[in-house]
Amino acid sequence: MSDKTDLQSTNIDSLQEAILRASSETEVQKEPSRLRKALRMWYRPFVLAHRIPVFKRVWLWVAVMAVYTLLVDWIAEENFPAHAFKEFGTVSSSGIILGLLLVFRTNSAYERWWEGRKLWGQLVNDSRNLCLKIRSIDAIRPAERIRFGELVISFSYALKHRLRNTVPSKPLPGLGNMTELEASNIPVHVASQIFDLLMRWRKEGQIDGLLALQLDSHAQAFMNICGSCERIKNSPIAISYRAFMRQGIALNLLSMPWYLSQQFEVWWCLPLVLISTYFLVGIELIAEDVEDPFGFDGDDLPLDNICAGIKETVGQILNVNNDSEFTRSMDLPRFDFLKEK
Repeated sequence: MSDKTDLQSTNIDSLQEAILRASSETEVQKEPSRLRKALRMWYRPFVLAHRIPVFKRVWLWVAVMAVYTLLVDWIAEENFPAHAFKEFGTVSSSGIILGLLLVFRTNSAYERWWEGRKLWGQLVNDSRNLCLKIRSIDAIRPAERIRFGELVISFSYALKHRLRNTVPSKPLPGLGNMTELEASNIPVHVASQIFDLLMRWRKEGQIDGLLALQLDSHAQAFMNICGSCERIKNSPIAISYRAFMRQGIALNLLSMPWYLSQQFEVWWCLPLVLISTYFLVGIELIAEDVEDPFGFDGDDLPLDNICAGIKETVGQILNVNNDSEFTRSMDLPRFDFLKEK
């Protein structure tokens, strides 16, 4: 009996040692992967720089500034004394002013982008909550639930096309034939169809007054979201401010090679000018993209992804056919290519 107990104790000790050894080996194996992940977080923006949406426009300005810097260096060396622009370079305060303007410009543009994202997030939430409450009402016939779900899905796609100044490639389900006036603002027409269904159900006694009030708050949010998105789209940042911003960037970049060429050799001056051009012009182009966040650029909101998410969720809640063609088929873009897969 004692020998058996000792044997069991030995087996348990061996098992514990094996577990500890395996866990320690696992930890050792995890360390390199964590290190690689940390390194990738920093070198991927450089390796994949060509996939940055704004890079396709920035590189042209960088190339122009490279030629301009070489030309300035040749002219200054031939025609100006070495001390001509040194004093100007030391007393220049345009960089400080330009930095403050860029901070304000970037913050203003990002605020518009983030407000647009919150509005579309609210549309997702209200669509889900509204459809969940409709599903819980037994008095509503299944066919009418499906039509209601189609209208909710169609509203998101109609709003996307409205903000992008495009038209659906195929008729949106649940709307039927529309007049020219109704087709001029499809989100309003879809919202009116949703309200008409809710009012008819209330008149027929399928929903009571309290429940109708709860449903009305979600339906009303649709047009509030539409109006807020149109406000962002139709109210760009003041033209005078944008003009002053671009004038400041242009003058700063045009003057930079003149005083840098007096202090550095061209092979030191050139990288400084190109780096400054890359970031100054890039920040301005990014701000220009994100101040209207509803477009097709890579820095804009992923409206196609959001609409597809609404379609999938609403279809699951109200049994709407997921094979319905709400818009032309497309590959959904990846939102952030810098993240690990």
